[in-house]
Amino acid sequence: MSVVLSDGEDANHKSNEDDADSTVTGNNTGNHMARTGKRWSGSSSRRPQLKGLGSDNVHENVATGDHIFPGQLYSTESGRLFHAGKIIIVLVGLPATSKTLLSVAITRYTKWLGVKTKSFHVSEYRRRQGTEVPDDYFSALPTTKEGLEVRGKIFGLVFDDMVNFFQETKGQLAIYDALNIRRSERKELETKFSAFNIKVLFIESVLTDAELVNRNIKMAAQSFDYQGVPKHQARNSFMQRLLVNKPLYEEIIPEENLSYVKYINSGQRLIVNNNRYGYLINKIVFFLMNVRDKRGCVYFARCGTSDNDRYIDDEVLNKEGRRYSKILTEAVLDRINSKRLSRNGTPTFASKASTPTPEGLVMNESSGLIPTVTTLQRTLSRGNHKVRQIQSWDGADDDSFVVWTAPRKRTYDTAKYFLEKGIAVRQRFQLQQLHPGVVADLTEEEIKAQYPKEYSEYIKDKYHYRFPRAESYHDLAVRMEPLLLEIERMCGDVLIIGHESTLKVLYGYLMACTCEELPSLEFPRDEIVEISFSPFQNKAERLPLTTA
Repeated sequence: MSVVLSDGEDANHKSNEDDADSTVTGNNTGNHMARTGKRWSGSSSRRPQLKGLGSDNVHENVATGDHIFPGQLYSTESGRLFHAGKIIIVLVGLPATSKTLLSVAITRYTKWLGVKTKSFHVSEYRRRQGTEVPDDYFSALPTTKEGLEVRGKIFGLVFDDMVNFFQETKGQLAIYDALNIRRSERKELETKFSAFNIKVLFIESVLTDAELVNRNIKMAAQSFDYQGVPKHQARNSFMQRLLVNKPLYEEIIPEENLSYVKYINSGQRLIVNNNRYGYLINKIVFFLMNVRDKRGCVYFARCGTSDNDRYIDDEVLNKEGRRYSKILTEAVLDRINSKRLSRNGTPTFASKASTPTPEGLVMNESSGLIPTVTTLQRTLSRGNHKVRQIQSWDGADDDSFVVWTAPRKRTYDTAKYFLEKGIAVRQRFQLQQLHPGVVADLTEEEIKAQYPKEYSEYIKDKYHYRFPRAESYHDLAVRMEPLLLEIERMCGDVLIIGHESTLKVLYGYLMACTCEELPSLEFPRDEIVEISFSPFQNKAERLPLTTA
């Protein structure tokens, strides 16, 4: 049976979890207490260094012992969740079809949910060999003996590591990132992994949009393979890889009798065939409906200050808070404009243009935002029924910019100057700060004095512990999952103004932080945090905010 899902359709699914499948250790001293045993503490001999800057942790090896991930709901003795067993996702597609982007995005999301996931990138294995490979190695069907031998050796290493991942480290989901464009290859993979009782799902990434293809080729020519190589030489080399494989490409068809998903034009359309693997795969398919090739950035900023800065009172901004809001608005717009300039060149005002400017393509002086190439295309194609119209909903394309805030007064009011400039500001109830319960507005010393037993438990596990009538960071992460999917769906820029607790969770997801790291993250008001995206990893940068 085949199911076709187009962009914008919804998918609902439930989990019928058996209570007996969930095994939790530790003592519960009341309903307000989180699990505090070893399995929920996230304790591990591996303590990665907190990455407040730089690249994310998505490629960190999965811990071999018991390990809890930030969005994980429960744990089992087998280490596997959702009654799903062991699954391998095999990516299929020509070079420059976003396979690596998909593998990394699925790895980040499923790890967050608690699924022990690892991506196996054939290109990484090749680079680790440290030696040159013959040109025909990059063909799905090498023509020389040397090419066949090198390809067989590298692919053999990948296969052995994937089997070891399942058998030795309690791995649940492996993602195999290679071409896999021949039907014979796919049949062989299905047979081999089925013999190990491993379910096989193929995800084929198909690009028919010329603009998407050209952009992906440009990005691929900037990959690790071409560091230090002139742009034109890198592009020519990559195009050769693409051209040699095009005649060999055999798209997946129903007659192969495989479970597969066709991911067409970066999520514009999905085709699901023979989906027989249940809840976890359905959840991944739903995730794929939200994954986009992001060209903008996500920005995190604290809300402005109020007079008493109390949780119990829904206060308005004070004078310093309003001043901060204005500085924040100018700083974020300046940053977005500088990045747009670096991508698109210098904009022109209609009144000052030295070259003709299409009617309507004028810098929006009220919003202060520089138009992008997408803005130009939207303007030129408006009303032309022969051209696919670019959508204009929040995050639809790279010229989109939207501000998210929590509903509390001082948080929403921090976005006042964006609103005055005509920029979309959305209140998201999921951005409500972590509910502190009985310790609201108490200092750490006061908590230690008034709730000594609870405080000692909190110190053991800051991520999972709940004070009486409070939320834990884990509760907050579960509550905010819909926002994680919306961030994945956004192509343009997003500014999120919120309390430090909510920013920690969103940052923790995008940068693949652990339960130990997440509560210790800091978001001072004199900085903006910028997350930028690439197919292989996300990067974070702290931008100083001059408030003097």
